[in-house]
Formats: sequence, structure tokens, C-alpha cells
Amino acid sequence: YLSEQECAWGKRQTEGLRKPVFSINTKSKELVKTWPDDEWKALVPELLRVGDVIQLGDEREPKYKGVKSFAGNCTMRESAAIMNHTDLFIGPDSLLMHIANGLDIPSVILFGGSRPVQSLGYEQNINLSSSPDCSPCWIHDGFEKCEHKVKCMNNIKQSHVLDAVSSL
Repeated sequence: YLSEQECAWGKRQTEGLRKPVFSINTKSKELVKTWPDDEWKALVPELLRVGDVIQLGDEREPKYKGVKSFAGNCTMRESAAIMNHTDLFIGPDSLLMHIANGLDIPSVILFGGSRPVQSLGYEQNINLSSSPDCSPCWIHDGFEKCEHKVKCMNNIKQSHVLDAVSSL
């Protein structure tokens, strides 16, 4: 749970933002769970047309024009406090996905195909996946390498994410 002080701090970070407020996390620590940068570059301006975007995650997150970035500057609890005041989370299978679920934040999760959605996805989320022949691979960076150019994540397009966002 978040304390009253954490909730108040998170609310102050999101004051004045246009609704809906989207929270995004673009990078996973594992390449097979990371959606291509070009797709994010196409998605973010579309989200900004209808609301504001907050970016969470670590220092590896790219910068996007018009996005309020907290990436690399918050603890996990601070990220949760900020996310608690957003309307929708979009990101990969990651710790932030689990935090969004714990906070009852509707989410669009970019699963790709490295892990089966049925095993790790929350059914109340919209879990976007792709299942090429090599899926699920269970690849962990540092141990194995994807020999298929992360086809499972590349098969998910910006239009699929926009359709999912629109349905929530």
C-alpha cells in the first residue's frame, strides 16, 4: 500500500496535467520484452493528442517531446505514488506492470511472445502478444540471445496499442 504522504506527493507530481494521464515505461531490462523505439516514437504523439503522458522507468528510458519524465529519478515507491494518479499504464512485462495491477490502473501490456500471457499476464489488462514459431522462448539476457530479431515484439504495431487504449 501507499501511505497518505506518498499519495499526496504523487498527486502533486501530476497536478495540472490533462486527462487522461497516461503512464508509460518503454524499456525492460530484457531485450525480448522491449518494444521497438520507432513504435514508441509513433505512439507518444498520438497519446499527447488526447491527454498528457508521464514516463516512468530507469535512466535508460529515451526522452520524448511533451512527456513529463520521471525516468531514472524516482524510487519504485515514488513511481507507484505517481502512477496512482494516472488513468492508464502502457508498458512491457515488468515490475511497473505489477505495480499498476496492484493499484488497479487499467493497463495495456506489450508482452510480445517471450513469456506466455496465460502464465504471467493479468486478465483485466489488455495483453498484446505475438506468437511466432519461436515463442515462448523464455530468453533471459546474458544467458541466451534472440536469433529472430525479437520478431514477437516487432509484430506488435502502434495501431494495435492505440486500438487497445481506445477500448479501455
